[in-house]
Amino acid sequence: MADIDRPYYYRLERQKFACFAYMLTGVFMFLAVLQWYFFHIIEETNKYFTKNYWIGIIFFILSLLLILLFIFFEDLRFFTPVNWILAFLIVRSPSQIFHCIHLFLQFECVVVGVTSLIVRHYQYHFLISFLIWAVVLVVFLLLGSFIPHDLTLDIVVLVIVGIVCLIGSMYFLMLYLVANVPYSFFVYRGFILLSILLFVMYHAQIINGGRFAEIRDHDYLLAALILFYDFLLMYIFTFQLAPKWSDDCDEHKNKTNVL
Repeated sequence: MADIDRPYYYRLERQKFACFAYMLTGVFMFLAVLQWYFFHIIEETNKYFTKNYWIGIIFFILSLLLILLFIFFEDLRFFTPVNWILAFLIVRSPSQIFHCIHLFLQFECVVVGVTSLIVRHYQYHFLISFLIWAVVLVVFLLLGSFIPHDLTLDIVVLVIVGIVCLIGSMYFLMLYLVANVPYSFFVYRGFILLSILLFVMYHAQIINGGRFAEIRDHDYLLAALILFYDFLLMYIFTFQLAPKWSDDCDEHKNKTNVL
């Protein structure tokens, strides 16, 4: 009887794990866009990050180093409450730069890093783009969850496709920068997005379980952070539409030019 019930309890536990990982990803994304919006509309923070872009670089590099520690040192993920503290250190770092924002005493490293781009972008562009890429993330998570093919069996194929996409993207990026070939930048972005979306579907399968490979059902923090970085990889493309570093943000466009 116990052997018969085991698959049922396994599916139940995986569903709980997946729901919690997706919910935690949603929390990370909500906190990120909320802070970006405030950083953008508050004049002091906007000017500060516009002039001091190096702060964003430092925080973004710090977040990458912390996520590497989080991935390669399992004890940091599974020891409570250190796992929660470190997870939020990857996305949060204490700072008291702005006295007027009492609710944001601990800045998210990733959020602060991307803020240097956010403050140079048009307000409605970055909000609508955030929504669009969030929908894209959900769509491909669903595709990865329901397609019958097991992508976890083809990790070598996915890596090879990713390398091919990287080579193709670098070629068309150089055509764009050196020869100014029309539409080559869109081809470059297409290659990068293809590799990202393939891994989004792969991550959906290892989170949902029932495939050849899966994330352990108590590793929800790692799962949520992986999906958050998947989203960030796609969202960064948004800032190609932002004004150049030497341009002033057009306030009229900021208020009226939604699309």
